[in-house]
Amino acid sequence: MFGAGDLDSPSPYGLTKSEKVIVKTKNSVAKNEKKIKRVDVVIDDITERIDALESLIEGDSQKLNKVFLNLNKQIKKSDNNSKVNKLSNESYQKDIEVFRNDIDELKNSVNENIENINRLKLSFDKIVKTVNKVNKNYVTRVEFNKLLKLLDKQPRSTVSQKKSKTNAVDTSKSKKQLIAEVRVLFKKDYFTKALPILDYLIEKNYKPAECNYYLGEIHYYRKKYKDALHYFKTSMMLYDKASYLPKLLLHSAISFDKTGDSENAENFYTTLIEIYPDTPEAKEASKKIK
Repeated sequence: MFGAGDLDSPSPYGLTKSEKVIVKTKNSVAKNEKKIKRVDVVIDDITERIDALESLIEGDSQKLNKVFLNLNKQIKKSDNNSKVNKLSNESYQKDIEVFRNDIDELKNSVNENIENINRLKLSFDKIVKTVNKVNKNYVTRVEFNKLLKLLDKQPRSTVSQKKSKTNAVDTSKSKKQLIAEVRVLFKKDYFTKALPILDYLIEKNYKPAECNYYLGEIHYYRKKYKDALHYFKTSMMLYDKASYLPKLLLHSAISFDKTGDSENAENFYTTLIEIYPDTPEAKEASKKIK
């Protein structure tokens, strides 16, 4: 019974719904790490094969050059040596034909090797693009756990722990319609109208990661930074690959800054720049650090 709720246990038990989702997320992260390692092995293998084919082409090209050199020598000899000039036309044509056949074979060999390299490079480029895409949107387990520990350091304030009244929610609408309504309300800054819907959707366990993110954003814009950090942390634990994660990290960093925790703010700014370097949020983080 004392081990119930231990998320670091190999076989955790006695978990709440949120904790079960966290465990599932951690397992998903571990699987992605294994996939990336397998892709790295494939990339190394393809690179070796490309190098081998390029060496083969280089060898074929050298042979081709030798054939041309020999042919030129024969032609020069035929021009300068009167005895060679006396060779029958038939014999001379046979020599030329042999050289031509050798050249054609080498050309075919080179072309085949070039085609093989092009095919391998296409495969290699696809794998590289896939890996780059994964790396761009992937927070490693170490980075993920580090950020969660930093968020743990901020206690939640007691002022806004009360939930909004969910009786204001139109339950005749589907949960899909309600989350769509929240997105529209959020864009218009209608936070008061969005709050009860978000609490209702979390109660129904519908898109809890996104709902907690919106709750964090609402508290952030209302300058309730400790509460914002609480919701941001919950959102990260539930889903760490969301498209809004750069914004979440930036606003977490700013929230730390606003609460006087400049050290953790800098940690979040730095992590954001490292993981999502090409995003507007990373550029903003760079300015903040400066």
